[in-house]
Amino acid sequence: MDNRRLEYKGKGEDLLLIFLKNIFLTIVTLGIYSFWAKTNVQKYNAQNLYWAGEAFAFHGSGKERLLGFLKALVILAVAGLVIVAISSLLALVHPFAQLFGTYLLIVFFLIGLNPFIIVGNKRYFTSRSSYRNVRFGFSGKALDIIKIYALGILLCILTLGIYYPWFYAKKESYIGSKTRYGNAYFTLTLNGKDLFFIYLKVIILTIVTLGIYIPWFIAEKYNYTWSQTSFQGKRFRSDLSGGKVLGYSILAYFLIFFTFGIGYGWAVVLMNQLFYHAIELEEEIDFESILAQPDLGANAITEGLDSLAEAFENFLG
Repeated sequence: MDNRRLEYKGKGEDLLLIFLKNIFLTIVTLGIYSFWAKTNVQKYNAQNLYWAGEAFAFHGSGKERLLGFLKALVILAVAGLVIVAISSLLALVHPFAQLFGTYLLIVFFLIGLNPFIIVGNKRYFTSRSSYRNVRFGFSGKALDIIKIYALGILLCILTLGIYYPWFYAKKESYIGSKTRYGNAYFTLTLNGKDLFFIYLKVIILTIVTLGIYIPWFIAEKYNYTWSQTSFQGKRFRSDLSGGKVLGYSILAYFLIFFTFGIGYGWAVVLMNQLFYHAIELEEEIDFESILAQPDLGANAITEGLDSLAEAFENFLG
């Protein structure tokens, strides 16, 4: 395997055992073990992801995820009480004002929560991930994401969605460029115009091909994103193909469907290998110049908020 390419060495039988254990213990503990279940999968995937002969590692724990969820529950409960209080005041005006106003409050709360979830989740996941005993990190600020979201959502509404590629490019470029390995930062420079034509193409060709083009869209967007990513001035590239995405997806479906779910672990390995093995860095990294820079303030509270917000979104339909 090329030392500049990622390599995934996970095995289907290992993942199957992890999934079975996770399902059993999650049911037995009435869902409490789900926090450990997610961590188990992330740890296994990380320790089986290699680059230049060295494995990555994930250092998160189910306990901190559970505590983060409980803290998030308190935050959400307080927010809920505020919404209920405002809703009660609106009821004095008109029942419709109460119904419509409460719905808007919940929607705006979830939208406003999203930037904090993005920053918190990135800080948590990167701070718990390492390579060669050096942790990753994220230095983005929720306020910056809020500004991007506020302008992006407004322009998307005014342009009937046409601005979305530029909004997506700004958001992802900010997140990517605030991600670091040790004290060295990645750089991501997506262009809204490039993404606009990628999205325009998928809209037209998906209709023409009755959906068959979607794997090629996935591959093109994936390759484009990595081609605009660099580290220490060295650019990444990806050679993922739409044909492989389609073929591997069909094979993964067969592995799951015709084995009544038993082949799920092998399907996950198959798809991980497809996407990871496509990534390559054009030059080797200068590890001597990279210094460790741990993020001591990162926690799992926003992961808990993410789970709770998702539950609210499902409730709202």
